[in-house]
Amino acid sequence: MTDKPVVDYVDSWLLSPEQLASLYDDVLNPSFPVDELMPREGLLTRLAQQDSGVCCRAAVDPAGRVLAAIIADTYSRVLLLSYLAVLPEFRDRGVGSGLARDAVPRWIARYRPALALAEVEDPRGPADADAGHGDADARMRLYEGLGGLILPLPYVQPALSEGAERVRNLLLMVFYAHTERIGADLLVGFLTDYFTSCEGRTPTDAEFTGLITACRRTDGVPLLKPSEYLSV
Repeated sequence: MTDKPVVDYVDSWLLSPEQLASLYDDVLNPSFPVDELMPREGLLTRLAQQDSGVCCRAAVDPAGRVLAAIIADTYSRVLLLSYLAVLPEFRDRGVGSGLARDAVPRWIARYRPALALAEVEDPRGPADADAGHGDADARMRLYEGLGGLILPLPYVQPALSEGAERVRNLLLMVFYAHTERIGADLLVGFLTDYFTSCEGRTPTDAEFTGLITACRRTDGVPLLKPSEYLSV
């Protein structure tokens, strides 16, 4: 394994416009399918502001090049880790894990959420579901090393912009929680807020109502090890 590059961890609102553009175009864009990415101009505008409801930390090398970024949204009692991405040539060199270990505890201390979640690719999906966007199994092992656990729910990501499609073949992963089983009220409240914010109204279709129904376990939704979800 190549040595980990020397980096500084920087809040996105301290980056230059050129660095922010590179964060989106060079770091995020090669790492996610188009329907999983927030629209470019809207996201960059929010990342340039200190208190926009979107949190972002970047790993920047001594020359000022953005090597990685982690982004989260805040929803009342839930912190949603939306993206963790690393430049392709710097993957598997400790950059992403170091950035996550810097950012997540910082955000939890600041926002004091009841739950910190992330959307992650399900390695068991179709063979081409993650084509060109990295190794889903490797990411799952990385997240397990960071303490992540899976919520066994029929999760889909809401459509992030007009004309975009919902994204399937995703899992919800928990990085921080107050309890070992996640209560229905917390999950239902978060999912309703998230889908309504993204899609402009509270959905009533079978896919969304099925997801909500799966959350309504009287004993709470359990947390499972990511290793149970590897493709092999």
